[in-house]
Amino acid sequence: MARRTVAGTEADPTVQYAPLALGGRTYRLAYSFNAIAEAEHLAGCNLLGGLENLENLTAIQLRGLLYAALVVAHPTIPDGDGQRPLTVEDAGLLVRLDTIGPITGALAEAYRLSMPEKKQDPPKAGAPAGN
Repeated sequence: MARRTVAGTEADPTVQYAPLALGGRTYRLAYSFNAIAEAEHLAGCNLLGGLENLENLTAIQLRGLLYAALVVAHPTIPDGDGQRPLTVEDAGLLVRLDTIGPITGALAEAYRLSMPEKKQDPPKAGAPAGN
């Protein structure tokens, strides 16, 4: 039997979320490698490259990056009486001319939060110890 894990899901206590407020609702955005890889497959484009330059995104990259950031905390959405999986198209419905700025700002914050903190390098042998 496969072992279940919460790593990279909404239940993962190590995930930090960036808020995105749109239309009276606040979404929680976060990145995981698996979410980005899945979104690249669905969107059919390079999303890691898009994360490196959020100011020059194509429409497909923007939609894919938003999907990847949403799906960690919001893998399903309400659908009638139940829930259904979030789709790339659902993410695209949130993108309009007036929401592109807030979305790209929240994507940048989600990316920043997903990066591990830089650890200090140990002192090199023979280097004077700092106080």
